[in-house]
Amino acid sequence: HHNVYAHYGIRTLQHKLIYYYADALGQLGAIDETYEPEWELFDLARDRYELHNVYADPAYADTVRQLKDELHRLQAAVGDERYPKDVD
Repeated sequence: HHNVYAHYGIRTLQHKLIYYYADALGQLGAIDETYEPEWELFDLARDRYELHNVYADPAYADTVRQLKDELHRLQAAVGDERYPKDVD
């Protein structure tokens, strides 16, 4: 058991984008608790220890959009459905 919140994400050399989707879906190792869905974005070049979530920082809006687009493209390419389906 990993005891982590259910999530998916994408990483580049510069950034890591993670979506915690608030539902363990019965997966082993996922914490089965109710919580608010949450996005995190880390600028790995400036914050290698991932201590500062910059997801809501307007300076990263383009980065967030690009990473989400790539994440959703990759999910579609491998048949991994978005969860929840309406996540942007």
